[in-house]
Amino acid sequence: MIAEFRFKNFLSVKTEQSLSFEATCDSFKDDEYCVEVKDGIRLLKIGMIYGANASGKTNILLALSFLRDLMIDVPKDRTKKIDLIPFLLDNTSCNKKAEFTMTFYLNKERYVLSVLLDNSKIYSESLVCYPGTQPAKLYVRTYNEETDSTDLEFGTKLGLNKKGQLAIEGNTINNCTVIAAFSKSNVESSRLNTVYDFFSKYNNDILRPGISLSAYIKDHLNNDIDNNLKTYLINILKASDFNISDLELKEKEVIITPEMEQMIHASPLPEEAKQEMVKKGKFTNAELLFKHQTDNGIFELNEGYESRGTMRFMGMAVILKQLIEENRVVYIDEVETSLHYELLSYFIKVFLANCNKSSQLIMTTHDINLLNEDFIRRDSVWFTDKNSFGETQLTRLSSLGLHKNLSPYNAYKQGKLVKLPFLGSIYLNNNNVCANL
Repeated sequence: MIAEFRFKNFLSVKTEQSLSFEATCDSFKDDEYCVEVKDGIRLLKIGMIYGANASGKTNILLALSFLRDLMIDVPKDRTKKIDLIPFLLDNTSCNKKAEFTMTFYLNKERYVLSVLLDNSKIYSESLVCYPGTQPAKLYVRTYNEETDSTDLEFGTKLGLNKKGQLAIEGNTINNCTVIAAFSKSNVESSRLNTVYDFFSKYNNDILRPGISLSAYIKDHLNNDIDNNLKTYLINILKASDFNISDLELKEKEVIITPEMEQMIHASPLPEEAKQEMVKKGKFTNAELLFKHQTDNGIFELNEGYESRGTMRFMGMAVILKQLIEENRVVYIDEVETSLHYELLSYFIKVFLANCNKSSQLIMTTHDINLLNEDFIRRDSVWFTDKNSFGETQLTRLSSLGLHKNLSPYNAYKQGKLVKLPFLGSIYLNNNNVCANL
């Protein structure tokens, strides 16, 4: 689980900002919100980030995602640029390095990972573990300017022999992290396996507002051998007051027409896959069918007739099942997209009440109704705001000194927590429509 994430000089963040999941002394709904990852260490399962449009909410998730990708993506060669965008609203930050530090817990051990880089190379990277109270260096890498190469030093607690160390060192080129280099090295098992799995298997991609979840749902239903997922989805749809009584995944063969063949060749699929598909002359298309129970009887509709909200909620229900049953870190941008507020509230409540794993749900939202709910812990809520220099500032609700009897919802609406967007006059000047805005 993530305990703390700190970063600077990335997108709209210039100075170091910190997102912490360490629970405060607040004991409110401890059993639902907190996981004890080590004796006396309680981490929150959820983080909600609020803020006005363009205040940098999504950039917090993008920073988390960037670090994840940096740990698992292996560049094709040493000339490939790192996909890093620094702070651009001044004349100096573009020439400065970005820095990322994540503290996380795996198997009751604390890890601290730090990376310093620009878009051409990694200048330093370190991974420290705390098997006990004292830190143990697992590795430290530094950039050697004289040789234009990486110097890498391993610690004894890592558990790698000299041959394994040399293999990783050979793959650690200037634009590749040690963790990513490890993934393509033939070495024995060590703590690096655990760390790599944390980033590659248990950290999901960001779920964006515009992403269709239809293919995601079908893929998981297709692998649902024992119908557990199907039964779960039907039950959660019924509990959410949908009139769907059953669903079915049907596959049918589609003959490839000349027009479709042109589309296949223009698609981003691997060339071998394109040739194989065209050679077969057909492909299998999966379609979701829903049975609706009404007072007029039972009627079957295909997914094209279902609302975006239904499909979105189903996809999020699949994600919810993963959060409950596996150790996952899930990022959702604008979690309220296409959902009625009651569905959003239900989604969060089900996660909090049923997840006994070391899972975390980190999301951005505009739906301030959650701030008016009595099940929300204040240390799980964060706000983004921009100062006069265009820099994103991240603030925790529990740090703002709001009295426990005062409503965060009312305080937010009154602009006492963060600055609200100033919309100006609703009347437009005919000569200059922007004059009064």
